[in-house]
Parts: sequence; structure tokens; C-alpha cells
Amino acid sequence: MARFYLALVALLLCSSARSETYVQLILDASGSMYNKVDDGRYRIVAAKDVLQEFVGALPDTGLNVGLRVYGSALGSDEDGSCLDSKLVVPMQGLDRGALRDAIRATRAKGSTPIAYSLEQAGRDFPRDGSRCLIVLVTDGKEVCGGDVRSSAAALSQAGCEVDLRIIGFDLSEEAIASFTGIGTFENATSARDLGAALERAVDDVVERDPMGEAQLRAPDEVPAGSPFDVSWKAEPGDKDYITIVAPGAEPGTFGSYAYVSSGNPVKLHAPTTVGPHELRYQSDRIVGIGGRRAIVVTAAEIALGAPTEIEAGRPFAVDWTGPDGARDYVTIVKADAAAGAFGSYQYTENGSPLTLHASIEAGSYELRYQSDREPGVFARRPVLVKPAEILLEAPATIRGGSPFEVQWQGPNGDRDYLTVVAEGTPAGQYTSYDYTLKGSPVRLHAPVAPGSYEIRYQSDREPGIFASLGIDVTSPDVTLDAPAEVAAGSAFQVRWEGPNGDRDYITIVAPGAPVGAYTVYQYTSSGPTVTLAAPETPGEYEIRYQSDRIDHLFLSRTLRVLEQ
Repeated sequence: MARFYLALVALLLCSSARSETYVQLILDASGSMYNKVDDGRYRIVAAKDVLQEFVGALPDTGLNVGLRVYGSALGSDEDGSCLDSKLVVPMQGLDRGALRDAIRATRAKGSTPIAYSLEQAGRDFPRDGSRCLIVLVTDGKEVCGGDVRSSAAALSQAGCEVDLRIIGFDLSEEAIASFTGIGTFENATSARDLGAALERAVDDVVERDPMGEAQLRAPDEVPAGSPFDVSWKAEPGDKDYITIVAPGAEPGTFGSYAYVSSGNPVKLHAPTTVGPHELRYQSDRIVGIGGRRAIVVTAAEIALGAPTEIEAGRPFAVDWTGPDGARDYVTIVKADAAAGAFGSYQYTENGSPLTLHASIEAGSYELRYQSDREPGVFARRPVLVKPAEILLEAPATIRGGSPFEVQWQGPNGDRDYLTVVAEGTPAGQYTSYDYTLKGSPVRLHAPVAPGSYEIRYQSDREPGIFASLGIDVTSPDVTLDAPAEVAAGSAFQVRWEGPNGDRDYITIVAPGAPVGAYTVYQYTSSGPTVTLAAPETPGEYEIRYQSDRIDHLFLSRTLRVLEQ
């Protein structure tokens, strides 16, 4: 992933040669971004981590950088998902804080409206002839019926010189074909290859000139994973950087690195591999080594303290000591998981102890000290996850749409919740729900349709069902008792019987009005009799029992409004 960051920085540094350059990053936050890349991270996590580092290394002048995100607000099956594209940070200077906050807040959820996003991006740029750059990061093709080719061609009419770069995450052959001939496109089949693809994409705009000699000063030894300072003396060029690599690595190879433009000294992180290494002064502008210095990486003193046995789903504390380098974290994973894989995790920057959550699935696990900076396991400690003891109690039969209480005992982990779904519904889906952190009992609402359902204990942290309890939902018993005729503008009473769920209400609408439409209304929580005012216009109307919770009409009856 470091290549991703380095290549994008190279592109934008070159772009900044002009007085005003507008850059729009477009991030794919569709549901498929929860597939994993080669280092075990979810695609959305890897992309967010890289973009945050990238933002921190941008030059301070000459750039106006914005962020557009698509697919993060609505599920792919929700109305409007193909218009779910928003410029979350405008292209007004370089606000690193706003960009990082927006990137951190992004959640992958919905569809992939690429053509629509490009159309909107074209409208975001100023029409003053400035240079405009779009960097689109996506793991899929257009699925909303838009014409990506046409939308990309229309960018030439945006009023500025638009350079479109499309970077793919392991796209299918069909998706690759959909981007052929559009802007500058490359597909990477792994996280490691992604950076190389970006570097090739910017070769035509990266300035090439020679480097001078450089002197480097740093400790002779550093513990694995630890941050350390490197002082430098050189005639700095644009995009020069200092890195730490294995001895004998090819020129241009890099590990942890920092651009010299970030200051003197610069801060690097020692790799996880113990042994001889080399500090190098290099540049994105030219393949070569401007200076080097030997350094030894020693074993780090890392300790992880936690219970040896934990109940599934339970939160637990982990005491740790270690390098505390940038993006270091502690996680719990299956004992045979590959290096870099992660489950519940916390970054070490949050201090010691950290709070993690045991997995839903019982078995043999490991606590691991790892880092986003590079693959590898700094330290590990075995832990046994035992089956959770969970109890659910609720009425066996519930009227459709009615509120009911569920008594529960369980792990009560962060983001654990109870919900009610139809039998056989895939794990992780939900309808009415409430989080366990609110205590026992929780209040749910039965579905409207009669049938066999399950109350489930689930969690937002990971897919799976902790426990379930079967219930039967019967038809809702709803009545409306009101006059058949009332005078225009007059007040009249409606006596009702029904579920009396949260946000249920009685209203008057025109015949055939869409479900959920309303005029005057009263919530059923006001009592068994509500008072409504008849419309001023005589004619035929409906009195309806509806709810703000769900798109459902429980019952309606006719009402004739007469002239006064």
C-alpha cells in the first residue's frame, strides 16, 4: 500500500508546478469494498489508511484538494442509491483535518454510480482554465446503468483541463473492459501492485533530474517497529525522501519513508525484521541513491497482558508495552490466521490498556501486536475464546406491529444488538432493533406480516448470530371508529384500537394517497381517542392508521366531508 501513497504524492507534487491545481479524489464506498486485499485488510480499510497518509504528505501551496465519496449513505437496494455521490470536502485549498475526518467517517455500504459521480465531479471544478485532476479509486464497474465513457468524455467541457486517472482494485475482466480507453486506467491485482500501477500512471508527468550527494545521521541501532529520527544534509529536490531498506535492495526500493520537505530531521519507523539495514536518500524524480548509512534493527521488547480465557463476544482489556509506532495496533485473530489479518483491534496510540472484543466463534485465538505500515507480527499471545452464555426471553406470540420487551443476558459488547427477523434470514440482517448497551429489557416492534420470526442477538462488529429465540407474529387487530360524515373544518373524534407502536398515528388523506402521506394527524400515544380537524374542502377522504416506523397502512375507512 505504500506505493499507492508514494505514487499519488508524486502525481500531485508535479501537478502543483502550476499556480492553481484542483484535485478531486473519488473514493468507492460500495458494499464490495468489504472484500479483502492481499494483506488481509478490507479494501475500504486499506484505501482509507493510505488516503489519510497521503493527505498528510501533500504540499502546502498550489493545491485545492477535495474528496467525493459514493456508495456510503444508502444500501444498494434503497431508493436513490444510484444518486448516492457526495462531495464531502470541497476543493478550497488544502484542509488536511477535514479530509482526514471525512476519510475516517466513510463507511462502505451501497452501490457503484461511477458515471453519475464523474458528471458531478465535472460540475465541481472552476471554469477558469485551471488544471483539474480526478483520481478515482474503485473496486468495481458501473452498476447503475450510467455511461462511464460518455461521462468521461464530457469532462472536456468542464471549463478546465481535466486529467482523469482510474485506479482499480483487482477488477474482473468485465470491469476492466468497461474502463478500457477511458482516461488513464490501470488495474492492480494486489495491494503491493497497486502502488506500482500508480507510479506507472504518473511517469509521463513526473519531472526527471539528477540528485546531489546527501549525508544522513541517525542512531546506530533502533528496536524493531520503533519510530526514530534521521537528520539529513543535502541540496533537496522536489520529491526527495529518506527511507530504510534491507542491504542490497535495488535503487528505488523503499520501506518506511518520509519526504525531506516534511522537515529536518524526518521521522521513520524501523521494520519488523531484525538485523542489518540501510538508510537511503532517494527521489521519486530519478532512480538512484543520493546517500546511505548503515543501521541495525534490534529485537523490540513487546509484551501483551490479557485473560487466558474470554467468553465469546465479551469486551476485555489488553495491557501492552511496545514500540507504539504510527499505525501500530493490537488485535485478536484465529491462531492460524495469516500475518496482517485482524479482527477486533485498537491502535496503540489510544494508550494502555486497550479494549477489544472476543469473536462470536469459540476456539483458539491469538492476541497480536501488528502495524499497518508493513506485514508481519511483532508479538503474539495465545487466548481461548469460550462459548458465550446468552439468554433471551420474550412473549411467544405477539400481535403484528406491536411493541414488546425482550429480557436478555449476554456479552453486552460494543455495538451488540437485538433484532427481530423472519426465520431463515441471513445473519447480520435486521429490522426493528435496539443496542444492548441500553440495558435489559430492550424494546422492539413486531413485524406487521403474520408468520414465524426470530429474535436474534447480533453485533455490528462481525457477521454471525450469537443466539436466537423463535416467536409467532399474528395479524394486527386494528379498528377505527369515527363518524361517516362531518362538516368541513369541524373537529371530530376517532376512537381506535391497534398496536400503539412508537410513532403510530391517525391521519386524514385524499382517497388513494400514497402510503405514508398525511395531513392533520395525532399520534396514538395521545390516548385511545384522538381529535382531528376535517379538511376545509368538501369531498371524499380516508381516515388512516399508519406509522412513521414502517411504510405500511394498517387500516383505513372512508370519511365524507360536507359543506357547512
